[in-house]
Amino acid sequence: MGRYLKSHSAVVLLPLLATGLVCSVLLTTSVYVQIVVLVALIGVAGTLIGAVSDWLRHRKFYRGLERCAEHLESVSWAMEMMEYPEDAEGEAVYDVIRAIAKAANDEVAAYRRQTANYREYVETWVHEAKTPLVAAYLMLENLDDALANDVQPREVHEKVDALTEEVDRVEGYIEQALYYARSESLDRDYVVRNVSLQSIVSSALKRNARAMISAHMAPVCRGLELEVFADEKWVEFILGQLIQNSVKYARSEGAQLLFAATRANAGGTDDCVRLVVRDNGCGVPAADLDRVFDRGFTGENGRNGKRSTGIGLYLVKRLCDKMGLGIVARSEHGEFFEVEITFPTNHMHYFES
Repeated sequence: MGRYLKSHSAVVLLPLLATGLVCSVLLTTSVYVQIVVLVALIGVAGTLIGAVSDWLRHRKFYRGLERCAEHLESVSWAMEMMEYPEDAEGEAVYDVIRAIAKAANDEVAAYRRQTANYREYVETWVHEAKTPLVAAYLMLENLDDALANDVQPREVHEKVDALTEEVDRVEGYIEQALYYARSESLDRDYVVRNVSLQSIVSSALKRNARAMISAHMAPVCRGLELEVFADEKWVEFILGQLIQNSVKYARSEGAQLLFAATRANAGGTDDCVRLVVRDNGCGVPAADLDRVFDRGFTGENGRNGKRSTGIGLYLVKRLCDKMGLGIVARSEHGEFFEVEITFPTNHMHYFES
């Protein structure tokens, strides 16, 4: 009650002062003292009754707040422990707490989804990384036997190449896991500047040359003399994932991978550079095309014996979204699969993203 009177002193004092003023006026007009006393009693009683009733309404709501402060383990449970107040002031406080609780619940749910996704990815990654490691150990054993039996150098070179390919796969999985973790906080490792598409594509092709040679896939480059405003390292990783995806589903003969860049809407508000990465592999069925960027989705091709985790294209889409780059996939089953990445030329677009 003392805390209430301290914060609502005007509610009590002003009516009492008004009552005293009225009584003073009445005394100066020769009104009977009994009437003045009656008016004073009515004023004081009304003020006290109003103050007590208002205190009782506040008391119920603020007692609930005190219980929340003493026993609440999470702000997200606040609304479960409080009743809706009956006064305007309490309603305002209640609405604020409800908004805070909703924001807290949404944030907790987002972190839980993020943690669950990361845990699932790590479990998948461990399973996938074990396969090339086991294969590498078997190849090492076979290589030891081959060296002990003095086999031809050509056969040794073939075994070494196969072993190197498996080690490259492990390195690719490690790099993928590293970028997956970094994608949660892109701003910590993100340097945007003008870079040459020719330089980025050449670096990506060089890093994945062994896999392309093994798949007998030939690169074709067109119009890459253009420059884009982006992070060179992240774009190179994106292109590397697209190359690995194309290698995985390359046709046995005449496999090609096209890199073609064009300038679109030059001078307009939506001026941009479009980079198309297109292979002539098995393509994607129309029913699967809308889901190729979903996390963990492998589609019909992935279920037909291909070693697919459904993470590569998901990371490509995720990183493009983080960097403010447009991305779209097109395909015709049995003919081609292509990914088009759009680099806006308006530099402010990246900082706004």
